[in-house]
Formats: sequence, C-alpha cells, structure tokens
Amino acid sequence: MNITLEKFTLIPKNYKKKDPRPLTYLYPQSVNIVVYAKEMQRFSFYQALEVAEDLAKRQGFILLPWECIHWQRAKEFGVDRKVKIGRKSFFLMKLDELTKSERLKLEEYLMELHGTDRGTLAAASS
Repeated sequence: MNITLEKFTLIPKNYKKKDPRPLTYLYPQSVNIVVYAKEMQRFSFYQALEVAEDLAKRQGFILLPWECIHWQRAKEFGVDRKVKIGRKSFFLMKLDELTKSERLKLEEYLMELHGTDRGTLAAASS
C-alpha cells in the first residue's frame, strides 16, 4: 500500500453525522447523560484530531499513533514531536522517516479504523 500525505487520515469519514450536541436541546428530559457524555467525548476527540491532522499536513507531517511506533524510537523524538489528544499520543512524522515496521503497523491501524481490507485500502489510496 502506498500512503500519500494528501489521502492520509486517522479520522472516520462520517464522524460529524453523529454530532451529539443538539441532543440536549432536542431531548432535554430523556437524554441518557452517561451515553451523551461518551458520545461528546468521542466527537470532541475527533474534532481535535482533525485540527491536529490539518496542522500536521500543512507542515508536511502525518500523525503517527503511539501504537505504531516502538517505545525507544518514541523516546528519541521526545516532546518535540509528540501531540497528545485526550488520552492518546501521536507523533509528527514525515512519510520518508517511517521504518518498515511502522509503515506496516500504520497500514493495519488504518485498516482497522476504516474497516477495510488491504485491497480496498490500496485502491482508495491510489
């Protein structure tokens, strides 16, 4: 799979369709507060991630999730390239800086996130 800067995204396509903010206005008495809080937390996370991803792309970087980078390599980059959104950490990386294992882990992460297999993801990125 060939990852390009323009098509790379960690954000699900339809996250804005499930915007929970109007629910308290439309259903003030019947909204389950626990479910509403979880949905707001997820929506806010993706909003912040969208802004961070946009800023990273403008500088020529991608956001590499913590799960895709070896802990010693993450320690090398330190706080200079670390972005923390909620409880998750991401690292600002250039595409040519990724190691082979990081690229494979990132591909698997994207497949899991977007619910696609390798063939579908490769066709979408080309």
